[in-house]
Amino acid sequence: MKNNYARKVSREAFNELVEAVEAGKSQKLVNYLKAMGRFHNYSLGNAIMIGFQKPDATRVAGFRAWQKLGRHVKKNEKGIAIMAPIFWRKKVTHTDEGDRQEDSDEDAVAFKTAYVFDISQTDGTPLPDFARVNGDPGVYTERLREYVTSRGIMLEYSDAIGSAEGVSAGGLIKLKKGLSAAEELSVLAHEAAHEMLHRVKESPPKDKKVRETEAEAVAFVVCHGIGLDTNSASSDYIQLYNGDKETLMKSLERIQRTAAEILDAVMADKESVGEAAGGEACVAVAA
Repeated sequence: MKNNYARKVSREAFNELVEAVEAGKSQKLVNYLKAMGRFHNYSLGNAIMIGFQKPDATRVAGFRAWQKLGRHVKKNEKGIAIMAPIFWRKKVTHTDEGDRQEDSDEDAVAFKTAYVFDISQTDGTPLPDFARVNGDPGVYTERLREYVTSRGIMLEYSDAIGSAEGVSAGGLIKLKKGLSAAEELSVLAHEAAHEMLHRVKESPPKDKKVRETEAEAVAFVVCHGIGLDTNSASSDYIQLYNGDKETLMKSLERIQRTAAEILDAVMADKESVGEAAGGEACVAVAA
């Protein structure tokens, strides 16, 4: 594929993504955020405790919290111990220099052992999830793997990356095992974008919103160019990090350049793009 054609595909896909983000949160994302609002953000100490007791834990919550989500803890499941704070007001007596005493109420905190359960220890109503990339990427997943490794980036598959589907660590990408072919390509493109844009000598954007918006936009453009059904997956992801049209437009050149470079490497020629996309994925949607 000639690079100018890859850039044309990138521009057209970028316009479509901007429109999707401007349209606002999908119902799938709204449902997901409502469910995730019931999960606590655990302290570093508790996160370490959870990881030590159950390294494969992804979503944890208390017994009653799972019930509110329409799920129940399976029989004979062992809880994961954490330290839960208890707050109360206590009366304190202060003595001044004249030996006069004065009582006041102050906040106090103590900790007790509490137990949570991972989603794998529960049954019931499935949790709302993100929209997923669908379709058959064919040979392009393998070509993207080859492109990533040709840049000196190691690629590994692991079950030990928590709830993440992929992570980038500067010269190393880890993908979660068991992803569908379409999801694997999308996640790999996302993490490759992090490596190309944010693990370089030049200063990367400090704002995580910008970094995640750039990486997911690149993934969207690559998936779009190959002809996968991206539905609302990328726009949902970007909005999860509070990304918007302004964020996208500020990074337009970086996104299109990076996506075009990846497409140029994994697509054989201009005609193969049209075939893979069913001749429709390259129709521009004006922003």
